Amino acid sequence: MKAAVATYQKTPQWQEIADPSVAQADRVRVTMTAAAIHNLARGVANGTHYSSPAEPGFPIGVDGVGRTDDGTRVYVSAPGTVAEYVYAHPFALVAVPAPLSDLQAAAVVNAALSSWMALTVRTRVEPGQTVLVLGATGASGRLAVPLARHLGARVIAAGRNADVLARVGADATIDLRGSDDAVRKALTGEKIDVVIDYVWGRPAELTLGALSKRGPATYIEVGAMAGPTVTLPAALLRSTDVRIIGSGFGSFTSNEFLAARPAMLEAVVELGLTVDVAARPAADVATAWTEDLDGDRLVLTL
Repeated sequence: MKAAVATYQKTPQWQEIADPSVAQADRVRVTMTAAAIHNLARGVANGTHYSSPAEPGFPIGVDGVGRTDDGTRVYVSAPGTVAEYVYAHPFALVAVPAPLSDLQAAAVVNAALSSWMALTVRTRVEPGQTVLVLGATGASGRLAVPLARHLGARVIAAGRNADVLARVGADATIDLRGSDDAVRKALTGEKIDVVIDYVWGRPAELTLGALSKRGPATYIEVGAMAGPTVTLPAALLRSTDVRIIGSGFGSFTSNEFLAARPAMLEAVVELGLTVDVAARPAADVATAWTEDLDGDRLVLTL
C-alpha cells in the first residue's frame, strides 16, 4: 500500500510500503479518507516531538477519519494515518457524528481535544469560573473559547489578532500586541481561575506575574508558539497559590484520552465548531508540507 513516510529531512514522501496486515487478528482495518497535519502530527513526522520514533521511515499521521470494512465512519486515534489503510485496535476508533464531514472531523478533533483534555481531565472547570485562553486566535485557541463557555465558564481571550479576537465569542479580550505594561494591567484587572496557554514565552511570564498573590489558580501549558522557555521567579511560587501543569500525551493516560472523545465530539456538533481547512491529496504531501496556507489547517485526503 502507499503512505506518506517520514524522512526527518525536508518533507515526508509519498511511497509504497509493506501492507502491515499480517498477524493483525485483534485489529480493525480502516480505509483512510482524511488526516490532519496539526502541530503534533507535524512534530512527530519531523522527528522533533518527544514522541517521535528514533528513526524515520514510518507512515506519518497520528489521527484521522476513515471507514471500517462494514462501512462505519470512524475517527482513528493511532499512528500512521496518512496511509491507504490503518489497522487499529477497536478502542482507538470512535464513530463520527453525521453532521461532521470527513474533512472537518479530521481537522477539528485534535484542535478541540487539546482544550477539552485540559479543561475536563487535567483540571475540571466549574460553572462560574473564569478561564483565560492565551493564544485564542490560533486554530486550537479559537475552539477553546466556546468549549470553556460550554462548560459554564466566563472566558477571556488573549491573542495578537484583533479581528479574530473580536469574533471568538469571549466575554472579554486582551490584545497581546500591547506593551508589557498594558498587557499586565489588563491581566491584573481580571480574576482568573484557570489559564489554558497555547503560546508560553513572554505572554506566560506576564500572566504568571499577574497571578501573583491573587488567590488559587490553575495554569495549564499546552503549546509554545511564543517560545519554548520562560523565566519563573521562585518567589512567585512561594507567594501564590498557583498550580502549573501541562496537558499533552504523557500528562494524561491513553484511557483518559480515548474516553474523552465521545463527549467532546458531542460538544463540537452541538456548538457547530469548525476549523478552516486546506485539503490536499496525500500524494502531494511533499509540496503541501511547506505550502503557506494562511492559517488554514492542512488536511491530507486519500
